[in-house]
Amino acid sequence: YSNYPYFAREARIVGRAGSVQVQIVPDDRENQARVAKALEEHYKSLGMQVGTTQTIASIRDQNELFFNIIVVFLLVMALLLATVGGLGLMGTMSINVLERTREIGVMRAIGASDGAVLKIVMVEGIVIGVLSWALAMILALPLAKLMADGVGMAFFQTPLTFAFSTAGALAWLALVIVIATLASVLPARN
Repeated sequence: YSNYPYFAREARIVGRAGSVQVQIVPDDRENQARVAKALEEHYKSLGMQVGTTQTIASIRDQNELFFNIIVVFLLVMALLLATVGGLGLMGTMSINVLERTREIGVMRAIGASDGAVLKIVMVEGIVIGVLSWALAMILALPLAKLMADGVGMAFFQTPLTFAFSTAGALAWLALVIVIATLASVLPARN
């Protein structure tokens, strides 16, 4: 460890740059790539060694790839949890049907059709699924904010801009209803 002025004198790099940053207008992807290539060729023609060139677009692409990996991982985990939840709901509904055998028998004795009993069991399963989704949404807001802040601080030393996806929440509601319906079909048929 040493202070920079001392290190610069010893390494003979006083007054020399290690990097160059250029701001251009327009700053679209194509112009960035064109200017970066032109600058690299210019410095090489002057006999300067160019280690690497990076554009904001390439940095954004790298960050996007990194976040896509995180998003896919979290999505796979969420789908696994949804599958386990569906299996748990199926087990719960099966036990519920077994415990209510007498009640179902009385309903059948007073004229309830197979379809009516099927609907009752399926509606109960869907209500349980929707209630679990509502509880998950209450917990998701603060946990998602904490996670966004944690990822931002870990990788960028600043919290990420947080935005909760209403469309995503509604898509999960639809998925929960489908899973609850599928998880209730077998117990309802029994």
